[in-house]
Amino acid sequence: MGLLAKTKSRVEIDLDAVKHNYREVQKKVKAEVKILGVVKADAYGLGAVEAGRVLEREGIEMLGVTNVAEGKELREAGISVPILVFGPFLQEEMRDIIDSNLTVTIGAREGLVFLRQVPAGINRKIKVHLKVETGFGRTGFWPGEVVEAACELKSMAGVELEGVYSHLATAMWREKGYAQSQFRLFKEAMDALEAAGFRDLIRHICNSAALIELPNMHLDMVRVGTVLFGQYPNAHLRESLSLRNPWTLKTRVVSLRELPPGHNVGYSKAYKTKHKTKVAVISLGFADGLQVEPMLKPSGFMELLKRMLKPLLQYLDIKRAAQPVFFEEGEGRVIGKAGMQLTMVDVSNVPGLKIGSWATVPVRRTAVSPLMPRVYFENGEIKSFREGRIITTEAKGLAAK
Repeated sequence: MGLLAKTKSRVEIDLDAVKHNYREVQKKVKAEVKILGVVKADAYGLGAVEAGRVLEREGIEMLGVTNVAEGKELREAGISVPILVFGPFLQEEMRDIIDSNLTVTIGAREGLVFLRQVPAGINRKIKVHLKVETGFGRTGFWPGEVVEAACELKSMAGVELEGVYSHLATAMWREKGYAQSQFRLFKEAMDALEAAGFRDLIRHICNSAALIELPNMHLDMVRVGTVLFGQYPNAHLRESLSLRNPWTLKTRVVSLRELPPGHNVGYSKAYKTKHKTKVAVISLGFADGLQVEPMLKPSGFMELLKRMLKPLLQYLDIKRAAQPVFFEEGEGRVIGKAGMQLTMVDVSNVPGLKIGSWATVPVRRTAVSPLMPRVYFENGEIKSFREGRIITTEAKGLAAK
């Protein structure tokens, strides 16, 4: 029996969809504009190594990650395309930065201090991109500080200043005033650097939303992650780009039974059947990412109302407010609280289900456990299988789907 036949839950990833989305991005930029593929957070749940490999084969100019460990993982997998680390690094990570040939971001004095302590005799220069603070409030030099930082980097023998960038906060909004104000500040920094003699830097500020709606900000490179992996930064952008979804979470039915009216379901008696109910137990729970959502501050009053309304509708047992689960035979809804690894689904209107039937469950990708098996498809065939961090490509291990 092959590895796939033993899985009760898995993520299926279509690498051809990633290729398609990358080619759609290419259509949005001029030939001279570089593309950086953001593969942070395990490529938004797809798998950074497999996503990085396919993007490298497609000819992408650079990959982006948040931390040194993510970049090191890509290098150990044989990926050779330049990799930019967005987040600040620590002094003890300098050895990995050098050994893995990573490009680092410098957005504060501490980074300059760490680079001053690069050991002598390394066989390559550490490439650096300067980060400019224009209104995101996380990391970056103020526009008036960038020339001084650039000059200090230029004085370091083992360092090469390659680029300068900033981070847009509201490019996904319909209203672009704040994004434009950030761009004006970034342009001030770029102009100051050019006047000081730094004329060949890779300049970049565009994220996925700005790629689509703010072509004046494409500059020398655009940074895209969300759209590469089939998600739109905002619903109103759906008409602007033809994307394909490469990511699907699937799970199997492991139990079926019929409960009588008035029967409690799950922890805390959170649900009680109103009538005779056919219930399927699926091999998925909150440990796998089901119903796990971040607690984020609402961006406005309407978003606050929507967030308040959903749990109210769930409390009132309005069926359409419950988590959907999709079967080939129809649609079910989660009832009760999701368990840690098992969850109950009302499948009263889903005929023909049996033990072992597959279901598709929409969840937040980055909430799904990295231990969840991933199956990669390319050209209509299974390419590889990842369980934890171990990737299998031998055909004999993938035989049964």
